[in-house]
Amino acid sequence: MDCENAWRAENCPDFGLLYCDCPFYVVPCEGAWNCADVMYITDEVMVAYDTNGDMALDSSDNIDSEHLDIMIEYCDANGDGSVDVCEVHDCVVMCENEWRHEYCPESEDLYCTCPFTQ
Repeated sequence: MDCENAWRAENCPDFGLLYCDCPFYVVPCEGAWNCADVMYITDEVMVAYDTNGDMALDSSDNIDSEHLDIMIEYCDANGDGSVDVCEVHDCVVMCENEWRHEYCPESEDLYCTCPFTQ
């Protein structure tokens, strides 16, 4: 559905977007996050730590080196020494899926595309 809506937005912006309920039963997981939760958490992390407003966490932000090192170790997917907003978002999704594997192994992984632009 996301791919179709991205295609429509690019090629037929006046056509409208596709909205469908998932017809498949998904095992509920008490306390699990959804994509809206991930977006909110990502936004909160960036508001708290991206002090220079460049949409990335690095040594130029007011973040202590220990926390920055942890963020870079676990979330810096492209290895550039900083963690941009989409890397934070993807890292939160990864953490959520690790939590689900431990506490709700019968539940499915969460998949969210990064809603932030850089």
